[in-house]
Amino acid sequence: MIHAMYNQRFEVFERPPGQTAAGSADFAALFGDAAKTAGQGLTQSTPADAAPAAQTSLGDPDIQDWLNSYYAERGDPDSASIPWQPAAGAGSNYNADSLYGPDQIYTQALYNQNGYLFATQTGMNPANLTSQLPPIPSEAVQNEYDHLLATQNAERLASGQPIDTAAYWSDPGPVTLNGVTYTSQELGYAGPGQSSGPEPIYISIGHQIPGTDKFSVPGYSGTVTGIQPNRYYTLQQLEQAGLQVGQPDAQYHPGSWSATQSS
Repeated sequence: MIHAMYNQRFEVFERPPGQTAAGSADFAALFGDAAKTAGQGLTQSTPADAAPAAQTSLGDPDIQDWLNSYYAERGDPDSASIPWQPAAGAGSNYNADSLYGPDQIYTQALYNQNGYLFATQTGMNPANLTSQLPPIPSEAVQNEYDHLLATQNAERLASGQPIDTAAYWSDPGPVTLNGVTYTSQELGYAGPGQSSGPEPIYISIGHQIPGTDKFSVPGYSGTVTGIQPNRYYTLQQLEQAGLQVGQPDAQYHPGSWSATQSS
């Protein structure tokens, strides 16, 4: 029961496969096949190791303000008071070479809250269930993350799938893939540290109901038909495929970077 409660909270902000996960510094784990195919037919106006002209560094985000907004949106404002700071003695899932975006700072705060809840239920040491929040990485690491996210999104657009709406550190610039150029806005750039919308939903072959052409949707009740598995879909697309409209939103909405930027 405890494990079920713990996992249920994680479903609210769990990211689809191939996207940034808390503590992950592995190149392939972060970006899946996009990392393997990044050089195939693709050019980018800004090299990964060079800062874009409009590069800015961001101040510290207001974590508590974001949590207040996050839980208010879900009709559960009391949960914003759950501790999110790392417990005394907690280690860190991140190092100087870790690749992650601005959203990961908020995500780790949510993971820490779950760590405290799990520790309360089990008597475990919260230091083993929480982590230091990731620091703002170096400009070179920021650029590498932005480059890879832009590459992944260009490949998604080329295959007719919705983009990863995770925040970029800065403007990644346009990307050309197989002769088609996508602007940074088409690739999901909405400003430094700003997420461009809710995450798409990944439907795998494992979600297919045996003996039918129906698929379950993670985080929602009901099924969809007429889709191709192992692809990403927006909630609207899944509703058009038969998912009941009006269900509570189970997708993680990354927040905006609310702190003042500094050059």
